Amino acid sequence: MLFHHKTEYQPNASTNVRFVPKADIRDLGKGKAIIGLPFANSERNITMSDFSAFAELERRSWSDATRASSYVELFAAAPDQAIDHLLDAAGARRDSKVLDLCCGQGNVSEALLSRDCHVVGVDFSPAMLAFARKRVRNATFIEADAQELPFDDAEFDIVVSNLGVCHVPDQPRALAEARRVLRSGGKFAMTVWCGPERSPCFAAVYRAIKTHGHPDVSAPPGPDFHQFARPDMAVKLLSAAGFSKIDMTTVDCVWDLVAPDDLFEIYAKGTVRAAMVLSKQPPGNLAAIRSALTAAVREQFARGDRWRVPVPAALVRATA
Repeated sequence: MLFHHKTEYQPNASTNVRFVPKADIRDLGKGKAIIGLPFANSERNITMSDFSAFAELERRSWSDATRASSYVELFAAAPDQAIDHLLDAAGARRDSKVLDLCCGQGNVSEALLSRDCHVVGVDFSPAMLAFARKRVRNATFIEADAQELPFDDAEFDIVVSNLGVCHVPDQPRALAEARRVLRSGGKFAMTVWCGPERSPCFAAVYRAIKTHGHPDVSAPPGPDFHQFARPDMAVKLLSAAGFSKIDMTTVDCVWDLVAPDDLFEIYAKGTVRAAMVLSKQPPGNLAAIRSALTAAVREQFARGDRWRVPVPAALVRATA
């Protein structure tokens, strides 16, 4: 199994980017014994049955129309930058029958239609599906669970998921379902955010919360948010689901911000786990997190009169 790693983001003299030291990254990325990080488990031996609170948080939050709208308005700009790379990796072309898994507001489905594919989008959030149906008139959208897809075996040529699998509690089951509904030789492609050891954005967010968050505030246990960005885990999980020919590359997404404070607003309003951790902070801690994150953006990511924060995504491709 060959992995193709794109060169990671390298700052030039004008960007003044400072990366988190490796000693800090090990703590930030793994989440071991760190209280309050929104995307990492506090213990490595947490079982799937412990993810019920995470599942409820995800379902309840993404079904809220205000949260869905905030994601579309604030967060979606960075994920959208990965779409063409995702569809190229999957080989999406005219007359391909494609399942857009965890389709959200329908941006991937719209791009698939522009390639003359036959598209079905699936998501558990009725609020997100309302955006999708309004945005993309010629695709079929179904409210359904990625862990139990309502399709026959071998029904699709391609399954894609743009930064969606990380919201599913039982990710191995979701992968097995994706494999089941693919024809033999069909293509699967997904993206996931790289962890803080490779992502300047997540390094800044994690550091601000770790340093200034209240020790009694944390997100419910859930799957490792960045696990598919690690080649060993991607191979392990996809192979177990029945996939082969697994490879990986990196897509260089970036937040293009008008003001340094915008990154805090994105995570406070356009996410679920990070937003929950931030919303439960005492006022003093919340103000300190906001100040630290804003200062990090101002000092590290200035580009002319804007601020550009790299948030790379791992793109994983496999064959059924």
